[in-house]
Amino acid sequence: MRINYLSYGVVETGGYRHEKYLFDSLCALVAEKEIVEQQSLRKNKLFTTWISYFELLWWSWRNSTGDINIVGGRTALAALLRNVVGKKEVWVVLHNFDENDGKSKLLKWYFNMLFYWLKNQQSKRFKVIAIAPYWVNYFKQKFSSDNVYLFPNLFDVKQYEPYQNITKEKRVHLGQWSSKNDDSIFQLARLLSEKDYYCYFSTLEPEMSAPHNGQYEVKYFNEFNSYLSEMARCCCTIAFTRINEGWNRIGHESILVHTPVIGYKKGGLGDFLKESNSIIANNAEEAYTCIVENKWSIIDKSFIDTYSKQKTNQYLEPICNDH
Repeated sequence: MRINYLSYGVVETGGYRHEKYLFDSLCALVAEKEIVEQQSLRKNKLFTTWISYFELLWWSWRNSTGDINIVGGRTALAALLRNVVGKKEVWVVLHNFDENDGKSKLLKWYFNMLFYWLKNQQSKRFKVIAIAPYWVNYFKQKFSSDNVYLFPNLFDVKQYEPYQNITKEKRVHLGQWSSKNDDSIFQLARLLSEKDYYCYFSTLEPEMSAPHNGQYEVKYFNEFNSYLSEMARCCCTIAFTRINEGWNRIGHESILVHTPVIGYKKGGLGDFLKESNSIIANNAEEAYTCIVENKWSIIDKSFIDTYSKQKTNQYLEPICNDH
């Protein structure tokens, strides 16, 4: 069996890591029964114009030749159209969808076409993979379809155990530096800096790092262990997003190093906060009060086990077996 994974982008985001783990896990599961020819292809480029999107679609069309093709939202339509005739499976990974996510008119048009197609093609060969229960329900309703499956972020829990007993300090991880952050995050940083808390954002892009400006710093970590160690020293991690979040990988990693999370109930992030027994705040003032008055909830340890990589096949097998 041939299994292809198509991805794109200049940064290996949390979404990419989720998709790549799905691909690797699928290959390993199928290889238990038959020979697997696996191919992971990536376009290391940003696509912003009509011409570049057509390039991406053509690339996706040419390379959606596996018996199973795992694709993201922007490569999905070409892969799906090719395999109406090709008769191969296409797994479309959709992390989230929010009309307020700053999408261009071109992207909105594209996703309208993709969603229309998914709603009108109810074949079991075409599956949508969602990252959180919120999005499973959302896409089932959006497409009037049961061909939507849960494959969440899964982690090697033991990798995080060495950081779980690090002493907490007056440090706050403001989450990842992103245009998706709600402006209230800056209000919170200002309030906390007045109480002598050190606040920082993390970033995956070294060129986005910035020195402390009196309220916060934007930090790039060369080593993953340094990122975990810094987050483990924090009294909490903040997840204030202005959009309906897919999940929240940084928040999840924060829980794994026993650093509490405070966030908004937005999309899959709401699932994450509820399941981990984290703190849901409505504004910066509520989060500020929790932090300075040390009002923390106890992390639900069963949450950690639920999203362990040891549970991979428990999530993967229902997708594979539904024909």
